[in-house]
Amino acid sequence: MNVTIVIDELDMGGAQRVVYELVKHLNTEKYKLTIICTDGKTDSLLEKQMLGLQKSGKCKIIFLKSSLLSYINTPFRLLNKIIKRIFRFSAELLILSPLLKQIKKSNPDIVHAHQRGILAGFWTIKNDILLLATVHTSPSATFFRTLEKIIFKRLIKRRKIVLVGISKYNQDIIKNYWHLDDYSVRYINNGINIEEFASITHDLFTFINTSRQDKNKNQSLILRAFSRLYNNNNDLIKLILVGDGETHNSLKSEAQKLGIAHITEFTGFITSPKEHLAVSDIYISSAHREGLSLSALEAMACGLPVIATDVGGVRDLAQENGILIADDDDDALYEAMKKLMNNSELRQTMGKISKEMVKEFSAPVMAEKYAALYDELTA
Repeated sequence: MNVTIVIDELDMGGAQRVVYELVKHLNTEKYKLTIICTDGKTDSLLEKQMLGLQKSGKCKIIFLKSSLLSYINTPFRLLNKIIKRIFRFSAELLILSPLLKQIKKSNPDIVHAHQRGILAGFWTIKNDILLLATVHTSPSATFFRTLEKIIFKRLIKRRKIVLVGISKYNQDIIKNYWHLDDYSVRYINNGINIEEFASITHDLFTFINTSRQDKNKNQSLILRAFSRLYNNNNDLIKLILVGDGETHNSLKSEAQKLGIAHITEFTGFITSPKEHLAVSDIYISSAHREGLSLSALEAMACGLPVIATDVGGVRDLAQENGILIADDDDDALYEAMKKLMNNSELRQTMGKISKEMVKEFSAPVMAEKYAALYDELTA
């Protein structure tokens, strides 16, 4: 079976990691995989890992690039973002033609879209096949560009799309938001390689967040609550913020102002958080909006309890193994952190539940479920 996966890019992110795990674990003797990236190369670590899979024969990767943006790119990241926003619609139009040509060359039996890959729907409608699209965030923040909206409406009207939520909660939200039935919306939990993660003995009591650092992920909330905990606590504690992003420098400045820079470790971008998770005690997810956090799953695989804002699919993770709090609630986060830090029995119980729960979220199981869906939709 020819499977063509269309995604915007192979930068570090939840959707990209799902694609990586799919390619890694699908049976490539049965499924011939072509990955098309609409936005070109990023030179990220994940992209390099994907190219390694291509070299080993697991897939073929094609990078598209808008000719307009290739001419106006600058060495400055912020300026590039501004330019891309200004020329977004033009870029969509320029990408569409080469995208459709590459899909045709891949001769797919099914097209699996992630994020901007919804544009592949122009080809699937014309060729009368279903489009499978994974929704990695809340419906209100999905398919928001002009051409994406146009093709998504056509696909829904003609019943030529099946959506996949990345958690049971997300499936319900998607069905209600777009008024769809059970056939049109499925769910498959995101997956990680559980066996890679474990906890080891360590000295300092440590809170951790491993995530892209931006306004949505809201690590500022963690800094504020941790500062209060540090000022009201006699024991030595530590905070690790793993990752990089547009708010990285402002978060470091905030830690300085709060007087916690000396006990807050900013790792920047790293290849894997497993070594830092192994020496941590509590994982915190502080996002305003979240699908199903792969970072939280990795923490659970290490046996950590989870404190999370109640903002989406993450509520499927923080159950008996953690504490849900209201979005951007400083007091609630502070109280949850204090409660778990001061109650080792509760913390250990939740940690054991985390390790048991995470078994449902393994990458091989995720790949098997997608394979079964490919088979069903092409039958």
